[in-house]
Amino acid sequence: MVALEIPADYKYVLVVFACTFFMNAFLVVRVAKARKLYDVQYPNLYAPAGHKYAMEFNSVQRAHQNTLESMSTVITQMLVVGLFYPVFAAACGGLWTFGRIVYGIGYAFGPDKRVYGGLISHLGDLPLQIALVRVAYDAYTTWQ
Repeated sequence: MVALEIPADYKYVLVVFACTFFMNAFLVVRVAKARKLYDVQYPNLYAPAGHKYAMEFNSVQRAHQNTLESMSTVITQMLVVGLFYPVFAAACGGLWTFGRIVYGIGYAFGPDKRVYGGLISHLGDLPLQIALVRVAYDAYTTWQ
């Protein structure tokens, strides 16, 4: 059996975790406003083919959808890595969260404007992925 102690600095991981809710809410509100502005009706996830504002609406929607596609993985990585490297994990998670906001704002101006937000996001998620492999390796090789 292995005992797991939660480090005192894990509180930073939890703060960033809470911030991901607000980041997601920000993107949800942007999609809701775009849906109304560009008259894209439910149940359509994206503007139908030939819609006058398909590019505008779909860019806002895609920014949110793309964030959702990686959100559960990044958050899980942050929570696990944070048990061993809490400040590092919180910093990476914070970068990813901030990057997703920049990504969402940029993407609304067109797909080519999402690059900076994507780069910031990857400055957070790629180190988390590497750290998770390190944590898994250490656990595999040292836990008896």
